[in-house]
Amino acid sequence: MEGFILKKSTSLLFSGLLVSGMVLGATVTTPTTVHADDNPTTQATTNVTNNVTYYDQSGKAVLTKSVEGTKGATIDYVPDGYAISGDKAVFGDNQANISVKVTKMISVKVNYVDQNNNLVNSEVVNGGEGNTYKLTDIPAGCSWANDTEQTITLVNGKEYNVPVNKKVFNTVIFKTADNIEVGRTEIYSDKVGDVVNLNSTQVPSGYKAGTTSLTLQSDNNTQFITVTKNADAATGVVTVNDNDAQLYTIYGNAITGRTLKAKSSWKTFDTKVIKGKTYYKVATDEWVEASDVTVANSNNEAVTPFTEVVTTKNTPAHLYTKDGQAITGRALGANTPWKTANKMVLNGTTYYQVSTNEWVKGDDVTLPANNNTTSNVTPASGVVTTTNAVATLYTKDGQAITGRALRPNTPWQIANKMVLNGTTYYQVATNEWVKATNIK
Repeated sequence: MEGFILKKSTSLLFSGLLVSGMVLGATVTTPTTVHADDNPTTQATTNVTNNVTYYDQSGKAVLTKSVEGTKGATIDYVPDGYAISGDKAVFGDNQANISVKVTKMISVKVNYVDQNNNLVNSEVVNGGEGNTYKLTDIPAGCSWANDTEQTITLVNGKEYNVPVNKKVFNTVIFKTADNIEVGRTEIYSDKVGDVVNLNSTQVPSGYKAGTTSLTLQSDNNTQFITVTKNADAATGVVTVNDNDAQLYTIYGNAITGRTLKAKSSWKTFDTKVIKGKTYYKVATDEWVEASDVTVANSNNEAVTPFTEVVTTKNTPAHLYTKDGQAITGRALGANTPWKTANKMVLNGTTYYQVSTNEWVKGDDVTLPANNNTTSNVTPASGVVTTTNAVATLYTKDGQAITGRALRPNTPWQIANKMVLNGTTYYQVATNEWVKATNIK
């Protein structure tokens, strides 16, 4: 009914203008907007077909194509492998001949270099040759040294070194009272001595930290925080077997009238061995015997060390938490390389860790063709101390890292052990390894 009223009102208004023009002898102009029930409606736009010829930077015609659109609108179609160069053209009258200048799409490498001339990270960006490109994926823990450096002009074959200011960085290692590492995070600030407060996502899930307020030490230092298991945090999930499961007290005594239904799933909060039998805590002072249930990890996850470089595909890759939840507004740029720290299989889906609690799906990235990262790496934990000499750091490929070393006689928490070409290394940070010969 509303469409009928609009049509009728347009007709009446247009008719009235014609009559006025005839009586007064004035030039009649057709309005672009009419009103009915106080709702504005714009007349239909003009659809046209233009003959568009695309010319490269040398003036050579690349393609001539009939393109349909709205008169006055921007012509967005571009031949494969090209990008618009300069101002965009717009559709003209029907069958108009339009010229559009294009330039070839290229890929260039951008290196982010800190104030000490150390490489922080690299990425590959794509765009039209000769066009400007604004960089947005600044490495974590860095700020722009100069805002003007954010915009580059793309030149084929050129590699760009973009200066950034790297904040002071510390690694935080969480360990239990028996010296078992349960997680790591990174903290940044502008200068040594700044106080940094850890947020809830940085403390390992299921643990309480002795302190969450840290004073930043010298750049690239390592700090240790002792954590304890959170009694209120779930440590796993059990599923009752085919029959209802009896519940027990902490002393192993059956609780009259209290059972768990067959096939039901329950979060667990602790484990006890009572008179030689294992029990799982499923509620306050209520325990179920291990023989009555099937146990699964609370996140159904399997995490293994994986220090390699993965490259995103042709579209931005969304980021996820360790629980598999998508992170709003966070993604990796298309066709960009990223160092990883761990590999995780969560509910059948593979993820790679690219930063603190940020993971990318395996389906969204490609791996190095010669990847053999797991064949010579085994988990290792504990603290090692460097010898009386400075200890050079190496990548997982055994390449010495320029300007990176451990101070003499300093302790370092290790995460993995690697034997590469007969030489033993220990991992002390993400993709940073020290030779066994350089430690006590």
